[in-house]
Amino acid sequence: MLPSPIDLKQLFFGLLLPTIIGGGILILARSFSPKEYATDRYERGQDGFTGWLIAVALGAGYIVGYLGLEGLPAFPPQLGTHWLCYLAIIGLIVGGFWHLPVWGPIAQVLLSIIIPRLLLTTTFKYTWGPIVGIIWWVLLAVAIFIFWHLVEQSFSALPSGASSPFVYFGLCGGTALILALSGSLRLAQHCGILVALFAASWIITLVLQRDRKRFVFPRGTSPVMTLLLIGIWMNGYFFAEVPAASAILLAISPLLAQVGRIEAVQGFGARRSALVQIAAIALPVIIAIGVAVARSGFFGDNSGY
Repeated sequence: MLPSPIDLKQLFFGLLLPTIIGGGILILARSFSPKEYATDRYERGQDGFTGWLIAVALGAGYIVGYLGLEGLPAFPPQLGTHWLCYLAIIGLIVGGFWHLPVWGPIAQVLLSIIIPRLLLTTTFKYTWGPIVGIIWWVLLAVAIFIFWHLVEQSFSALPSGASSPFVYFGLCGGTALILALSGSLRLAQHCGILVALFAASWIITLVLQRDRKRFVFPRGTSPVMTLLLIGIWMNGYFFAEVPAASAILLAISPLLAQVGRIEAVQGFGARRSALVQIAAIALPVIIAIGVAVARSGFFGDNSGY
């Protein structure tokens, strides 16, 4: 059966158009990057306007996809999903001055503290008491802060080339599948936007790798990536039925990028060590999917979010 016009419209505005826009901006950013990547000029570009353009490719691509799926975001936001568009905007703003030695870390601390209160306003107000609310607030703020560092460190730990976009393509793909299994097709669609954007980044990197041997996400992309993933996971856990174990496994998967820095793994050679690294990151994602499958009752009937 052919998809309805509404489905085609959502497919174009919620998936294809964001990919085209994000991919176009990414190619533009790559065109500004010097071919001689082992230079001070390359490093300055990664922390400057060129690096920020890569964050724009991800953030703007997601915002276009959000508008295609949801329309204009509500203001003030009433639901957790309403905050996702604003988180992308905040990530772009923070990414613009992430290279500054003081303002980036300050923003990281403040946002780690503020985001749980913004996304979970109704839960703080109507579900948790004062003591339980404070405990959750502290735990979530620490978790966001740690995960943000894991994302940023994974950029330098992952091998050069297309490894970074491939890893986050897999992480977002696993997240989308878990959300769908947990009865939240709506959130799975939002994560699908990120899957498409990272897939485009991966393909573009492979194509352009002939003349530029190194490509990693610059540090300024970490606010966009972190805030969107955290926003989607928190919505999935608190407002859908994503298992806690799955959410935790997804969040710790970037930590295993550090496997590539183990001397024994480095002794395997560049190609094999990269495969070991990617396999290590993929393992908790696969286990998280298995937990979600087990909890879903083998695709039993679940209410959507």
